[in-house]
Amino acid sequence: MSSRNEWSHETQAYFDGERAAAEPPPRERPGADRLLRGVTAYAASIHAPGAELDDRIMARVRERGRARAHPSMWRWLVAPQSVRVRPVVLALAASLVFLVWWRDRTAELPSAPQLAATPTVLVRFELLAPRASSVTLAGSFNEWGTEGMPLTPSATPGLWAVTVPLPVGEHEYLFLVDGAKWMADPSAQAQVDDGFGRTNSVIVVGPRGVVRS
Repeated sequence: MSSRNEWSHETQAYFDGERAAAEPPPRERPGADRLLRGVTAYAASIHAPGAELDDRIMARVRERGRARAHPSMWRWLVAPQSVRVRPVVLALAASLVFLVWWRDRTAELPSAPQLAATPTVLVRFELLAPRASSVTLAGSFNEWGTEGMPLTPSATPGLWAVTVPLPVGEHEYLFLVDGAKWMADPSAQAQVDDGFGRTNSVIVVGPRGVVRS
């Protein structure tokens, strides 16, 4: 116990500077030497950075600063961009799209003067054909189509009739009986040669009705 206290006092006196550094306590010299060698080796392994490290760091900082101030076009294109759109801008864009769509739709519709320039008049056509099983009306007003304007039997036996809207103007027409026989209208006052050896009936329609048939 006394030797432990004596060692402690000597060690304490050594570290307090009461003994010269060249004369360490006899019992502590081996350990102190090892500690001194370790500290010396550690200090030797540490290399303080020189001025070249500061130069490299500052060069890197300046390079990044230039890159941020003047980004390349490719980096700007590929970099994600955030876009903020206000509700007012969205409403204006939607209104513009609607106006363009409405203008295109209205451009396709015929104007009022065009409709007024081609009025239609309801005209009744009749043909007395007691032996016919079907009668169809065809003419210049429907491009001589054999379907779409069939006549129906009326209350008078053998009388076929149909009422169609015709535009104002002169029209040629015929009746197709039983899908095979073309017949002119016996009640029509005007007949014309169609140039193929057949006679077409003529009807003139005015704004207030039939002018001549």
